[in-house]
Amino acid sequence: MSYNKITKEIVNKLENIVGKEYVSDKVPMRYAYVSKGIMGLESLPAEAIVRPKNKEEIREILMLANENKIPVTPVAGGLSGGFASPLIEPSGILLDLSRMDQILEIDTDARYMVVEPGVRSGTVWAYFRKNYPDWAPPVPDGAPPAATVMGDALERGFSMVTGRYGPQADMILGTEVVVPTGEILYTGSWALPGAKPFYKWGIGPDIGGLFLGAQGTMGVITKAAVKIVPHPHYKTVVVYGMDNPYDMQDATLEVSKYEMGIADHCVMVQGGNYPIAMARWPEDKVPTDFSFWKEMGFTEWWMNFEVWAHSQEEMDFVTGRINEIMKDYEAKTGHSLPEQKLHPKQIASRLKKPNKIAIPYSLWNAGFLFITWYTPWKDCAEFAEIYNEKMVEYGFPPVMWIASIDHCRQAICMPIVCYDATKPGDIDKVQQLNRETTEIFMEKGWVEYRPDPYVHAPMMYSRAKTYHEILKKIRAIWDPNYIMHPGRLAIP
Repeated sequence: MSYNKITKEIVNKLENIVGKEYVSDKVPMRYAYVSKGIMGLESLPAEAIVRPKNKEEIREILMLANENKIPVTPVAGGLSGGFASPLIEPSGILLDLSRMDQILEIDTDARYMVVEPGVRSGTVWAYFRKNYPDWAPPVPDGAPPAATVMGDALERGFSMVTGRYGPQADMILGTEVVVPTGEILYTGSWALPGAKPFYKWGIGPDIGGLFLGAQGTMGVITKAAVKIVPHPHYKTVVVYGMDNPYDMQDATLEVSKYEMGIADHCVMVQGGNYPIAMARWPEDKVPTDFSFWKEMGFTEWWMNFEVWAHSQEEMDFVTGRINEIMKDYEAKTGHSLPEQKLHPKQIASRLKKPNKIAIPYSLWNAGFLFITWYTPWKDCAEFAEIYNEKMVEYGFPPVMWIASIDHCRQAICMPIVCYDATKPGDIDKVQQLNRETTEIFMEKGWVEYRPDPYVHAPMMYSRAKTYHEILKKIRAIWDPNYIMHPGRLAIP
């Protein structure tokens, strides 16, 4: 496709749509939006930043962009770990949706909330704590409080309840979408005028699924109905250590088989290895010798279970049963799975929402990349073993994080590649590591969660050719000029 540059005339038309104060083509503002996200290394400045307030303004912007063949990139928080700027030249319009920040509806009977794209995790969490303390919004876990709820959901992300309820996209009941032709589409039961967004599957085939995980490629989501969940007031975290990832995998699976009992009280089931802790500390504050951690009683691998319960008695039963399962596993295998006793301050920190897991990795000069894959749960140990070996081979510390999705039906596996951001050679090595491991994992049938457009996407779609071709045909129906940015999916 050929695209046009943004002219002064186009800037004036954009100002007429949203107001002069909400449009900027100034160089400092354009570059202020450039970032190298923790899910990818590439980023380009937009030609103009536009900040609409409602779907009507977005509709006019998309129609203007269509008429003039100008690419558009929607973004709200840009903080859930991805590209916050366009990836194509000319880079066109960056559609900043942060002004659309209203919590529009909460229905505790049908158990959903309706939010705009700019509603941030910290805001909605505080709102529920004050007004609906018995209910919780599924805020993203690990992302900063400024990350958006909708962004995490549309990305099929990871929330504080993913271990029990599944990927964040499973929490979406319906969406309001402005497609590039200017049409406004409703998905789920919302598609029927006058209906509430109570039923995800709508009035026929599920069109809504086309927008989940689409990276903004298919249209601009302006409103979403997101499930909310009961929020019990008794909570704790229990942690068990392992010497290898296979014990971590198999013992955790035993806990997660109790879907109507133990596992349904575990909202967060996640673990990893001790290099995670080491990589986060300042270089002059922590020993880099792994034996330091062993001497303190830490095992190389661990898994924590965040338990929510409605009473102390119920919580004690759940944690006691988890302990019994771990002891049974020890007896069956002869392997040691010691409980890692946490200080009350550690538990309180883990239970604080939204938490800040994704903090800079100081030891490695703040260069870190989350390369995230989905595997069947029973494959996550093999994944960790392969990736850790490759990271050491490339000269990176073997930092690994793994979490349960929907009672260990799947695993979300996140190697955290820590590198020196000041060395161009390190960045090249990261991508070489990325390509080599992608070749291995595609052969095993594992799925990249947030594809890199220069590595994962082309390799993935070269194998799934029919899927890719049909996806392109569907997109062309409502985006004939391909103005929506290709995103990390690299859809033309």
